[in-house]
Amino acid sequence: MKAELLIKGEEAWNLASELVQLTGDSLESVVVTALRERFEREQARKERHERIMAITREIAMSAA
Repeated sequence: MKAELLIKGEEAWNLASELVQLTGDSLESVVVTALRERFEREQARKERHERIMAITREIAMSAA
């Protein structure tokens, strides 16, 4: 089974093309890398938020 990704937006296409030129990597590689990096940042952000909320709950419980 082959998956495809269609890039319709001009800005997205231009950015991806520029990354290909800068890195010498394939279009697939630059898209996967960009998605992976964004995923990792968002995952880390979510984990930080969850830690902050846990600390906040802990403080609230000890103050009560």
